[in-house]
Amino acid sequence: MLKRAVSTAYYALFHALCYSNANAIAGRALGSSPYPLAWIRTYRALEHGPASQRMSRQAGNVSSALRDFRVVFDAMQAHRHRADYDPESRFLRSDVVNLISRTETAIETLFAVSATERRTLAAIVLMRDR
Repeated sequence: MLKRAVSTAYYALFHALCYSNANAIAGRALGSSPYPLAWIRTYRALEHGPASQRMSRQAGNVSSALRDFRVVFDAMQAHRHRADYDPESRFLRSDVVNLISRTETAIETLFAVSATERRTLAAIVLMRDR
């Protein structure tokens, strides 16, 4: 059950980023967006590994709040991999409660930054480097 909680916490963070990206690029949330197909496509465009890699490479181009978000995103992604793919991994309840708390704080941080910063982050995580 604790492994499932770790995995779910990561996916809450991942989907918060998907939601932020879609709102930043395609407009308001799906139910009120004038362009629902664009909103859905943007929401679904985020890829787990590339998002983490791109955030790491562009860390100098974002605010300290978004750098903090990236640290939690990377850590939660690693914990999620352990929880989902390592049958011998074990988590203590106190550690899982702490991970969930860090995740909640990271989500709050994401939505507390300006719309411009969220747009910048969306461009970083969704578009490949050239």
